[in-house]
Amino acid sequence: MQSGLNSDFTWSHTQVSAGGTSQVFLLIEWRAGVHKSTAVPVHFGQQFADEVQLHLQLGERVQLVQMYGCKGQLLNDRNLTLSLGSLSEGKPRQLGLEFRIGGRASGVYPLITALWTYWDVLKQKSVLQPSQTLPLQFSNHTSLNHRKANARVDKALRLLQNATVLDRARGELEKGNLAEGEGMIRRQADELLMHATRLRDTDYLEQADMLYKLSGLYIDTYRQSPGDVANT
Repeated sequence: MQSGLNSDFTWSHTQVSAGGTSQVFLLIEWRAGVHKSTAVPVHFGQQFADEVQLHLQLGERVQLVQMYGCKGQLLNDRNLTLSLGSLSEGKPRQLGLEFRIGGRASGVYPLITALWTYWDVLKQKSVLQPSQTLPLQFSNHTSLNHRKANARVDKALRLLQNATVLDRARGELEKGNLAEGEGMIRRQADELLMHATRLRDTDYLEQADMLYKLSGLYIDTYRQSPGDVANT
């Protein structure tokens, strides 16, 4: 049985303005790449890797602004390690990163170097994958100001933001700021519902419905004193 971790890195924009500072998002997707070369069966949900980590080295004038769907450790202003837990067959994973990128002369520049490490559960050994360089094109073309983000990246990031919104809302609720916490969740749900209606996308609709229900559940729960909730 041969195995490996397969990953894709997709920028929200394939080109950015050469002048000034640009806000750019990076969608990172990874999955187990297991194919059978022996009679040993591979089952859906079978754990493939553990202790998955993604190490990123940021280029000059590349600043991390926000992480979605993960937590990471900034070793310094240019090196970031994301600890991503385990990975199972048939269960692809996603995360999003938001960057602020300084301008450059027109051309293609390597901005980030990415390196995966993990423990291969099937082979019982540590794996260090070859590093990958993520380039981005800078241009002076004026049409860039009106170019929309990659639709798949935009959708993934909007859905990944749900966990961040819920974490922040719980923080407000635990402090007794019920209206603020509820408002954060419902505003996110309203935005997803708007996209569901405009794009006729059931994924947005399902996530909006989930947030509306959670909003009600959270308010019912946190009507107790914050101390009581924290101790339950």
